[in-house]
Amino acid sequence: MFSFIRSWFILPVAAVLAWGCSGERLTPSSDPLPEENAEKSLGKLAVNGNVTSSVAIVRLRQDESPVNGGAVTFSRSVSGRGASYDWAGTTDGRGQAHVALAGTQTGGYYRAQARKDGILIGSWSSIPINHGVQVTVELPVGEKARVTGSTVLTPGGLPAEIPVGVVAPLTVGQTQYGVAIESGLELALEKINGTSTLEGASIVFKTEDSHGMAQGAVDAFNKLIFHDYVPVILGPALSTEAKEAFPVAQQNQVVAFSTTSAASGLSAIGEFIFRASLSVDVLIPGGVSLTHEKLRYGRVALMVDSTDVFSRSSDDALQRALAEEGVEVLTRETFGTDDTSFVDQLARIRGLNPHAVFVSALSRQRVQSLVQGRRQGIPGNIPFIVPGLTQDEVRNAGDAAEGAIAITGWTAAATTPGNQSFVEDYSLKFGSEPNRWAAQSYAALFVLSKAIAMAGSTDPGAIRDAMAGIRDLDTVLGQFTFDRNGDAVYNPVVLVVRNGTFEVYE
Repeated sequence: MFSFIRSWFILPVAAVLAWGCSGERLTPSSDPLPEENAEKSLGKLAVNGNVTSSVAIVRLRQDESPVNGGAVTFSRSVSGRGASYDWAGTTDGRGQAHVALAGTQTGGYYRAQARKDGILIGSWSSIPINHGVQVTVELPVGEKARVTGSTVLTPGGLPAEIPVGVVAPLTVGQTQYGVAIESGLELALEKINGTSTLEGASIVFKTEDSHGMAQGAVDAFNKLIFHDYVPVILGPALSTEAKEAFPVAQQNQVVAFSTTSAASGLSAIGEFIFRASLSVDVLIPGGVSLTHEKLRYGRVALMVDSTDVFSRSSDDALQRALAEEGVEVLTRETFGTDDTSFVDQLARIRGLNPHAVFVSALSRQRVQSLVQGRRQGIPGNIPFIVPGLTQDEVRNAGDAAEGAIAITGWTAAATTPGNQSFVEDYSLKFGSEPNRWAAQSYAALFVLSKAIAMAGSTDPGAIRDAMAGIRDLDTVLGQFTFDRNGDAVYNPVVLVVRNGTFEVYE
């Protein structure tokens, strides 16, 4: 019933607001609109009086192109008063700016001006904005302004619906990541929407398929940024995708928050980039130190997907950590992401008789390394140590996974806040236990929701600042903090496979 009433109300708002807002190149309007006309036109648009501000989402264009770095200012049109441009915003790479109109009563007609590099490039007048409403205002230089959308704000100052992009491999490529990411996000969405977390606002996902490819992720980012105008994108999934797609978000000043990519250095691309997965620089050194202390391996073999960004980064971190522990690397065997047979590499490793085998690869290659390694005669007393190994991969490898060691950021057995409820709810909803990618995605949406609530705004810059300020937030991953680069910080864990399931490695 409420959704019907809200739809009935908002549609007339948008329709009424979309009428002629005047605009002319470089010249301010000559006369303010009489206040009595504003009151008459806007009287039918009254909303909740508890809301104390309005928001204008401005899209500034010149010759059909977005204006980046434009300074946009707003002033109330009040009869008998000169223009006082009290509210301002700066456009991002999409030509979009978020202008908050503060005050106890912000309804009325407004003027707007836009400057680029200090030079006035456009001015507009008679822009209707109602108190307690977020409107989308198109400001084409030299043409009339247009109000093209409207939504009521919650008491916390957020729009009723918050669009959030999701980019993951869903139909081809590394779809096992996409399935887990979507499932974790879906469960978190059910927990967040309809609660006090966002003070009545709801997150709405805009999902795009990256097809597991870097170009697919770039295309998805461009669509979400320039067509859907999302302030945040959750994704992409893979480090190879993130390396190419993150700069698109950074350039256009949209928050990108990958829930699963872990290669070193990607968050340092810019201040709008964040990640929920522990980077290999954080994850691997502790895992190597612990396993070396327990197993006392002196010589090891490395297997690495030399074409994948995450795998190469993981391998680099392993080589540094092993060198610090004084461990000899007997061989470094390489393969490609699309390879399915590792017989030759594993035969060479078996002949060298290492104390342990480290594998840096994506999901399918991890499984095949375990299965083919045991088939090639690598004995069970030589453990495979695999950064990021998941329970699903253990299940797919069967008996070949017995004794394998995972260096990871999450376990279903953890007693972190809400983790057991998460595992139970996920298992009930999807019919299987969650893996690390699902857990990280679930936690990431709670982190993002906290940041949006802290920002009290859907402005990407405000969300970015709030994200950077997240400290010791309780999540299923443990107490969650972002470091100065935007990488997640929480406690890693080392697991070992016993009787087909993970146990904490003691």
